[in-house]
Amino acid sequence: MEPHRSNNHRVAMNVDPSVSASCDFSIETLSDPDCFLELKDDWQQLSSDTHAGGALPLPLTLAWMISWWSGFSNGARLRLTIIRQHGRIIAIAPLAAVQDQYRQISIRKIKFLSNGHSPFCDILFAPEVEHGMRKNIMRELIKHLDCDLIELRGLKDRGSTHQLLSEVAQSMGIRVAVNPALSTPVVDTNGDWDTFLAEKSKKFRQRVRSATNRFERSGAKIEQTTIQSGDDFIVEEMIAVSSQSWKRSLGADLSSRENSVRFLKSLFDQLGPSQSVSVWMARTDTGEPIAFELHLLWGGVSYPIRADFNEQYRKLSPGFIAELNALRSLFEQVDATTYYSCADDYQYLTHWTDTYAQHVTVELFKPGLKGFLLYSLEYRLIPVLRGIRSVFRKETDSERKTSRPSKVA
Repeated sequence: MEPHRSNNHRVAMNVDPSVSASCDFSIETLSDPDCFLELKDDWQQLSSDTHAGGALPLPLTLAWMISWWSGFSNGARLRLTIIRQHGRIIAIAPLAAVQDQYRQISIRKIKFLSNGHSPFCDILFAPEVEHGMRKNIMRELIKHLDCDLIELRGLKDRGSTHQLLSEVAQSMGIRVAVNPALSTPVVDTNGDWDTFLAEKSKKFRQRVRSATNRFERSGAKIEQTTIQSGDDFIVEEMIAVSSQSWKRSLGADLSSRENSVRFLKSLFDQLGPSQSVSVWMARTDTGEPIAFELHLLWGGVSYPIRADFNEQYRKLSPGFIAELNALRSLFEQVDATTYYSCADDYQYLTHWTDTYAQHVTVELFKPGLKGFLLYSLEYRLIPVLRGIRSVFRKETDSERKTSRPSKVA
């Protein structure tokens, strides 16, 4: 099937004088998901300066994007934007178009193929594309995208894409907002496990020993399994464990989220043959699964993209023990260099590391009345109203304190 292409146009490079006029490129938008596989060879040649490893990180690979679209497209329209030079792909922006609400105002939004399941995202470039060329590509990309708002979530803070977007957009008179996103704990697993653990606080080491002893005394055990495909039986066990977790009451467990299951099964189908998917399953002495830690190892980086535990067994700390065993195994693997937690700076992760990968969300408000109103509402009017409300609350609290009757002996 020939993928649908829209808004295909050629761009003459006369915008940035630092770039040769011979460096023309074309921009095309692919809207048919079948086009993903046609891009396989070209996609693998691109790169990102994001934190996790030297190779293209897993969340930016074609396998991840295909799986994400399978699970989470939810009526979005694919806008995979391809930049070619002399017929060769030199950049890809993995984007989608959605109808959304911004402060209850209906908007047309362009966003990354990412959500809460995605540790980060980025625009990909061929390594040899120089800074000046990238600036021109960014400029034309912003012009090319037909929307009210471009929202790029999970960019590396102060990374090249973040800086280029901000610089180019501001030079075009486009309003830009940058907000903090995930602050992700990262562990270097190149060293020795015993040395690593010995560096932790005495209180935390005692917790590790106590939890491990309690878990083992119960007869429970940890099993590591390599997942080959989405049809493996252990996948159903993971769903069953998740259905008994605290996430059930929030509707966030796997049995309540078919889209999350589709995403995971697609990843397992694509990565399983390369032995990249491992799950550490905690089981009772009768073999009942009660907790799991799911890791994807790619380019030396381990991504723990899902973990759940059965609330009924909380006293055994099965989730902590599964995480402990998974992390320890990375120190024993020659090809594992980094534990990229895929989470925010949750308190329980601070025991393992004080190193963080910082991310931001960049919002670009397109020219026009709606873009002006959206930006003014969010970053001008609302902060003023919040300030007034804060002052009012302080004055009200002060009046209440001074108006309280004094106690009479």
